[in-house]
Amino acid sequence: MAAKSSTRRWILIVLVAVGVIVVAMLPRAATDDMEPSSDAPTGVPAVPGNVADQDADTGKATKRVLEDCDPVAEALKYEELVDTKALAVLRWNNMSDRAAKLKIPVYVHSVDDGAVVVGILPIPMRAQYLNIWMNSGHIERGPGDTFLLDPCASWIEAWEEMDQAARAE
Repeated sequence: MAAKSSTRRWILIVLVAVGVIVVAMLPRAATDDMEPSSDAPTGVPAVPGNVADQDADTGKATKRVLEDCDPVAEALKYEELVDTKALAVLRWNNMSDRAAKLKIPVYVHSVDDGAVVVGILPIPMRAQYLNIWMNSGHIERGPGDTFLLDPCASWIEAWEEMDQAARAE
């Protein structure tokens, strides 16, 4: 069973690395019309978001925040995922749809004061991506080795495959 779990972990790492390469190579286009996938929790609004920190002249990818979003109410939608592994997806402006939907493996620690407290699981080039995500404003440093994820600029999906593998062990 341990070999199967290890294989899944390496497959995930390879998929994240391929996603990173795709992000770097694809031309950037606006994703204001991007909606969460059908796997997203039902409470996540599927409406075009408000432009936050957009730099349209340079085509720079920036954080996209949902319009009229209450971070406390939005964060509470993820209470059922506390103490589980999940996949976080960040909302972006000026990034291709395919690259913007990169799923980040996280461990959900808690939901506090309008933020989702997560631990970012090991991924290739983790430090570099953490810097990008912190500079964009999607995440902030939290206590210890945790991060505060902005629920109005992201969504979190249950990681069914990981949950099934943990139950099988």
